[in-house]
Amino acid sequence: MAGSLGGNSNNGSFELDLAPLLSIIMKLVPALILSSVFLQVTIVETDLPQAVKDAVAIVDDKPKATVLLSISVKEGLKLTVAKGAEQKVHTIPVKGGKFDLELLHATLRKVKLENPEVFRIEFEPEPEVSFQEIVKIMDEARKSHDKKVTFPLFDKQKNAEIRTEYMFPDVVFSNVFEG
Repeated sequence: MAGSLGGNSNNGSFELDLAPLLSIIMKLVPALILSSVFLQVTIVETDLPQAVKDAVAIVDDKPKATVLLSISVKEGLKLTVAKGAEQKVHTIPVKGGKFDLELLHATLRKVKLENPEVFRIEFEPEPEVSFQEIVKIMDEARKSHDKKVTFPLFDKQKNAEIRTEYMFPDVVFSNVFEG
């Protein structure tokens, strides 16, 4: 019969050519894969004294004051201490084109003395900040450089207060999910 779509016109069946559709799908799949965002969240475990590990775990369970460290290349370093509705901001300007790590460490030590129960610091580096600078800043926050400056900590195993040089060993990157 003239005008038939192919196949036998008596039973109403015809063949559908799926090759163009499969061709489009095969071109779209790599484009979709390349355009998707891959995110890998990594936890870096470090060796800490057991008393500090226990204190970090206890603080994770209780809502306490959080210490938020946000970094801006143009404005230098900004350390925000938030206790409930109260916020105190410490600004550390750039010195000689570099972050003033000595002033940062002194400020962090002062904040730790005022908040000995806080071990976590939320870190928000700008994308322009190099990895080396981020590591240097994290090192300044980790523990006191002066062995004479220690912080009180209750050790459950000894059932006594001990002193530790660790300030903020629990670092969390709070802007890791931004796109």
